[in-house]
Amino acid sequence: MENELRKHLRNLLTEAATQRRSVWHKLGNILLEMAIIVFAVWFAVFMERNREHSAEQKEVKEFLLGLKTDLESDIVEMRGDTSGYGYSGQARALRYFARADSIQMDSLKRYYHVFHSETHLLINNGRFEGFKASGKLNTIANVELRNSILDLYQEKLVALTKATSRHLVLKREMLSLIRRNRVLMQQSGDNLVSVLGMPEVKNYCFQLSDVSYIIERYQEASLLSARIIAMINEAYRLN
Repeated sequence: MENELRKHLRNLLTEAATQRRSVWHKLGNILLEMAIIVFAVWFAVFMERNREHSAEQKEVKEFLLGLKTDLESDIVEMRGDTSGYGYSGQARALRYFARADSIQMDSLKRYYHVFHSETHLLINNGRFEGFKASGKLNTIANVELRNSILDLYQEKLVALTKATSRHLVLKREMLSLIRRNRVLMQQSGDNLVSVLGMPEVKNYCFQLSDVSYIIERYQEASLLSARIIAMINEAYRLN
């Protein structure tokens, strides 16, 4: 392409300098050579932009397919976090300790784990953060998909993290209170049942047993993650 441009530029200069042709003939040849040069430059720019766009879209596809894998993993974890072994199960155990007038030993054994369990989502956001930091998010042509990804990572998952963090802080305060008041005795065991019956501990259990707000944040994040996966599948005809 560069050699061709040089050739036509040389022809243009030669035609302008020659004295053997009429003005109109020279003008026609000059305009033709200029048109060829302009078209050649435009075509070269067009091909370069097309190459860059193809490379960008290849990176976008690689990112989105990787993101799909991350979200599928997150959805599985979110379902586990809100199941009977996650926040739903913890709420049931905490309601028992909040309401029980007399704690039964079999119930204590069944539910005591709730005081030590900590449930929170380990977000797979490394891929998203890397792609965002590179300034390439705007290369995702599907505006709805791009905005949904931003909403998930900058709004929904942030709200979820804040909700679970507040819950964990409160639970750790309760556990610290239990440890400060628990006394181990060699012959008669300890006073754990009495400590769990303290009004302060019951109050913590009552507050922590309401996980409806956390469950809602999990549901919002899970539904939007599933929607993003569906859009990626549609974009690349994966279904």
